[in-house]
This record gives sequence, structure tokens and C-alpha cells, in this order.
Amino acid sequence: MVEKINDHNEDWFEEWLMLLPDELEKLEKALHHLDLDYSPESLLRLEGWILANYPSMDAILDDREKMTLDALLRYVGEVFRVHLQGKWDIVRNDPQYVFDHLPIIRFSGNIPNTSPLLLVTASFDRHTGEFIYDSLMKKRRFMESQGLIDVQK
Repeated sequence: MVEKINDHNEDWFEEWLMLLPDELEKLEKALHHLDLDYSPESLLRLEGWILANYPSMDAILDDREKMTLDALLRYVGEVFRVHLQGKWDIVRNDPQYVFDHLPIIRFSGNIPNTSPLLLVTASFDRHTGEFIYDSLMKKRRFMESQGLIDVQK
């Protein structure tokens, strides 16, 4: 589901969104030991698991891992959506846009969109175990400083 989709199936994203709760529930059950509670800190546990279970980005991009990668990007996206008050979206028919036909999280103001797929795959290059979490927290601090979100302490 994370690969770019041809124009003939424009409804795929709406279907993908409808399946979001069920797919997240499956991931939570499969990785119950990680306590995926949608907290920012859960991203640390998830990224640690990703790096421990996939030796390279190519390994997670393998066709046999497509469903796992889809579930991982759904979870990462939901954590960003919830904590940064974003919205799932997709850009269609803009070949110049790097995430054309891929799920993104859109934010208010002039805050750049976030691609959960990019975050998951880039975590292999960084290999810190904190890349996804750090990305969330950096964006959150910036958005708070701009008055775009109000995080209750």
C-alpha cells in the first residue's frame, strides 16, 4: 500500500484511511511487548524494534514486508497527527512533489508536511534509534514556539 498508486484508483486513500484503526490494532497486538500507546516515547521503542529486526532499508522495503511497513508508517503517522494536531492527507497528480500519491501528515500554518514513510526509511540512515522521536519533538517545539499548537503539560 505504500507504493505510489496509479491514477486509475483514486479511491485507494479513502479506503486506506477507513482501514487505519483495524491495521493499527493488528500492529499493537503483534508488537504488544513494545507498549504502543501513541506517546512520543513509543516512537523510541518502535524505532528500536525496527532497527533490531531489519538490517537495512532494503530489508524493510522488500515486497514481503510491505504490510509491516504499511502498519509502521500508519503508527508513526498517527503519533505525529495526534501530538502535532495534523491531518492525514495525500497529494495527487503532482509529479514534482516527492510524496505524490503517498500518505502524509499535513499541519496548519506553513509547517512542512511529514511523510511517515520517509521517517521510517530515513531511520536506517541515521541508525540512532531516536530519529523519528527527535523529528517529532523538534517539529513540536517549533510549532509551540509559533503558537500553532498548545501542548498541555
